[in-house]
Amino acid sequence: MLERGLKLWQRQKTGGPANELKITFIGEAGIDTGALRKEFLSEMVAGIEVRLFEGGEKGKIPKYSITDLDKNYFKVPGEIFAVSLGQGGPPPRFLQEWYYQFLVTGTLKDITKENVYDAELSTLIEKIENATDVMQYTEEILNCGYTGPITLEHQDSIVRAVLLHATTKRIPMLQQLREGLELYQLLSVMQKKPKECRNLFVIGDDDKVDSHYIISSLAPVMSDTGSLKHKTEAQILDFFQDFLLDLEDI
Repeated sequence: MLERGLKLWQRQKTGGPANELKITFIGEAGIDTGALRKEFLSEMVAGIEVRLFEGGEKGKIPKYSITDLDKNYFKVPGEIFAVSLGQGGPPPRFLQEWYYQFLVTGTLKDITKENVYDAELSTLIEKIENATDVMQYTEEILNCGYTGPITLEHQDSIVRAVLLHATTKRIPMLQQLREGLELYQLLSVMQKKPKECRNLFVIGDDDKVDSHYIISSLAPVMSDTGSLKHKTEAQILDFFQDFLLDLEDI
């Protein structure tokens, strides 16, 4: 479903807070009252994580893929993340810290081997740090753009070069995703409230179960808008939210 979803998403003409996402699964009966939208967004966010990102327990970063970049596929996830956060879907809480900081600021900073993980280059860094002779890794080091002396005395500079190579080569992918986050003006919100938005993107920040979390996780099937039943159902949801807020104050 992911590839089809990415292509159809690119063909949409408009998108914004006033345009509610409506989902129809061909072959399945039902009107989208919110549950189908949440199901679609959940599958898309999970699929994007597997298809376009790589990493491990320390979080993930975009895969280095010129093919996907050329298809503008890294912009689409940014838009989907924005819609998911704005319309009750799951947050993309699987990113590495430095990547989130780039999304917020547009610049690379605080890049260290502790907060960057690259499946191939992190292994190379470990080999260089443990080596008694770094010359055996000359080809790999040169491929990372390092042009200084390849000696143990320059081990820190070599590691720094490899680290920067792992991040800078992904800048075009990062910039595309930043463009996508401009939908709903989410990027502007992240820039104004970076600490508050951090737990929506960075791995390791577990959900805090509060009234907002519970209400945002609901997908009630409502009656037709404007009907008396819909009005009563809306009042019930309001009363339920007020009840949860009162519990937080106890």
